[in-house]
Amino acid sequence: MSTAKKRKCHFSDDYTKEWSFIKRGRTNEEAMCSICNCFISISHGGKGDVKHHISTTNHKTKFMTVSTARPISGFMIKENTQEEVLIAAAELTTAYKVVKHHQSFKSLDCTVKLNSTMYPDSKVAAKQSTARTKATAIVTNILAPHSVNETVKKIQEVSFYGIGTDASNHKAEKMFPLLVQYFTETDGIQQKLLKFDSLKNETSETISNYCINSLRELQISLDKLIAFCGDNANTNFGGLNRHGQNNVFKRMKEELGKSLEGIGCPAHILHNTVSSAAEILSVDVEVIVLKIFHYFSIYTVRTERLKEFCSFIDINYQTLLSHSKTRWLSLMPAVERILKLWIPLKDFFDAEERPPKIISDFFRNPVSEIYFLFLLSNLSLFERNVRSVEKNKISIIEIKNILDETQKQLLERKADKFIGMQTKIELNKLKRENPTPETGILISKFEEETVLFYNTAIDYLKKWSVSFNKYEIFNWMTLTEIPEWAKIEDTILYLTEHGVEILGDRCYEEYTYLKTFLESERASEEWKSKKSLEEKWMYFLNKTENPERKCQMLKLCQYLFAIPAHNATVERVFSLMTAQWTDERNSLLPKTVESILQCQINYNMTCIEFYHYVKGNIALLKKVKSSEKYNMPSTSSANS
Repeated sequence: MSTAKKRKCHFSDDYTKEWSFIKRGRTNEEAMCSICNCFISISHGGKGDVKHHISTTNHKTKFMTVSTARPISGFMIKENTQEEVLIAAAELTTAYKVVKHHQSFKSLDCTVKLNSTMYPDSKVAAKQSTARTKATAIVTNILAPHSVNETVKKIQEVSFYGIGTDASNHKAEKMFPLLVQYFTETDGIQQKLLKFDSLKNETSETISNYCINSLRELQISLDKLIAFCGDNANTNFGGLNRHGQNNVFKRMKEELGKSLEGIGCPAHILHNTVSSAAEILSVDVEVIVLKIFHYFSIYTVRTERLKEFCSFIDINYQTLLSHSKTRWLSLMPAVERILKLWIPLKDFFDAEERPPKIISDFFRNPVSEIYFLFLLSNLSLFERNVRSVEKNKISIIEIKNILDETQKQLLERKADKFIGMQTKIELNKLKRENPTPETGILISKFEEETVLFYNTAIDYLKKWSVSFNKYEIFNWMTLTEIPEWAKIEDTILYLTEHGVEILGDRCYEEYTYLKTFLESERASEEWKSKKSLEEKWMYFLNKTENPERKCQMLKLCQYLFAIPAHNATVERVFSLMTAQWTDERNSLLPKTVESILQCQINYNMTCIEFYHYVKGNIALLKKVKSSEKYNMPSTSSANS
């Protein structure tokens, strides 16, 4: 005789309608009595367990106390009232605040009770019940899907979009975000997170299928996809010349049956440019930085002795910094810190009994400091340009101009034999104070290597910037001067070759209006305040109310600004991922993390802005009151 396993009972919103003081507990199998401030297991008896609790002497006593202190109607949430709207909006915003500020879902178990205690005169605080389980359900099954649905609606309204992805490890899992970029005349360049999932491997087939299938699942038109962005790895583009057959870019073009704009990350190009150039220097700066850092990092006694050397010559001690090869320009602050502590560090290692030979040799070398100063001067140049490249809203043509400007600056430095003023001062000082043949040889070698440094950097940058050269065709769109029609014609021809239809005759009519507009606006302070391409074009498009004067120009903008200019947005997703998946919060499931990241990236609002947004959104307010939000998977993962 077989015994069937009894199905567990789950909480129903009908319980709250019948008894206002009965609310959902920490899980679907619990109810909470707000009068007794306790949880009731309903997994076996369901509504019967609630009735049993209400019949107990303890509950009846507390109920009498509460009812004499304040009317029991105060516990009631009246349907379809302003109070109900405010409570629902508060619950949505409370959940959003947790993910916006990287807070723990678990903390809400305390917050809900604390708010009702601290604000006893607030009906909203008393009746809000956004504890851990409910907040997780709101984020995972209401807010995150809503943000994706709104993004899909926006993509349906625009002519083009581009996508970007990359990989990052979380323990044994390979996590891949799928970001989409598009442009609207009201909101400008938009970057949204469609998915964040773990893949079984990093092969080109797996990644390309993930991108295409995700877009199909969301019913996003593949006809509008015009660009793919990733880092410069062979898996994505098949190498510098992009001749490979087994890479993501090639596979996606074959799957779509059309051409795509392929964008490798320009920030990585700049990183690798200075990294390659530094490798020809006799002093291995990276190794020295790491050796010095590790010599002090976990040794308090050594650090205290170094502080004494700093104090003796009246230099403020500052913690030595490490360097990450994956973010090569992290070297700049580490080099700068060593230079600030140069004298105490040199004296410290001179006094050490058995210092590492590589470090002691380094500080005994009279030109070591000069190498560090020279590299620091060039690192500052690259850091400025990388910061410009990694701006959140920037176009591919602005990226091309930054790469061109970097190459120009390197050529000028090489022509002028520029090594940095502080480097020059120290070099001249060394020539005066130590005019030995040995020092002369070292100085000559340094001067030869500075030329090789510039040659290497220029060659590398020129080689890897080739893929950006074709975007010169869009340079007239910078609007730094009134464009010529011939240049716009070239752009139209380029797009036609890529399967994009632009109505040339109508575009010409819009061009004549654009000329008139620019002639009248260029002198205005409002126009001068617009620094980026995006700002200038949004200004023109929003000022031009007649669609017949801008529809083709809008299409050109939507193509240009749909091309992701860099992969830094994906890197930001990984930074946000790391902020969520800490050692203290390691029980979050990938689905919950995906929902958190979608809320953080896709809404892009302050908590106050979000509150006003949801207060006017009837669909969201209705969903937060429904029990359906608990019926979807992965709502029990926020144990942190």
